[in-house]
Amino acid sequence: MAEAPPRPRRPLNGWAVAAAVGAVASLLGAYLPLVKVDGRSLSGSTVGVGNAVAWSVSDHNTITLLLERRDLAVLLTLWVLLLAVLCAVGRWTRWVAGLGLVLTVAVFHLLLSMVQRAENFGVPTSLNVSYSAGAMLCLAGPLLMLAGFVAVLARRH
Repeated sequence: MAEAPPRPRRPLNGWAVAAAVGAVASLLGAYLPLVKVDGRSLSGSTVGVGNAVAWSVSDHNTITLLLERRDLAVLLTLWVLLLAVLCAVGRWTRWVAGLGLVLTVAVFHLLLSMVQRAENFGVPTSLNVSYSAGAMLCLAGPLLMLAGFVAVLARRH
């Protein structure tokens, strides 16, 4: 009995792999120190978000508090990583890349606001403020994800 010839493997989409690498870089950046102030490191967990207020839909502060959370950024980044993997293997590429692009914009907003909060916290304290690798990864990771998903969409249309 003859064996069936093996099915050729579908090549990975390189731009989707680049988006996945950007998601991993963003995850690393969210947990690394963001800013150094006089030898003291500030990360997303050491910088306060704001005053915690009771949950209410009409309360603007609650919505602002929700949109500036690192844990939400990490959760969305994990979703983007899953979407990038699905794009890389070629499953539902057009819809997945579009959704990945939208979520990447949200992740970029959240991580950028996290870096800006650390900067606003550190700059009034001292003039000796330097950015760490975490801040660079928080900004470069989403840009790589954006480039990857845009390239995937451009190749599909």
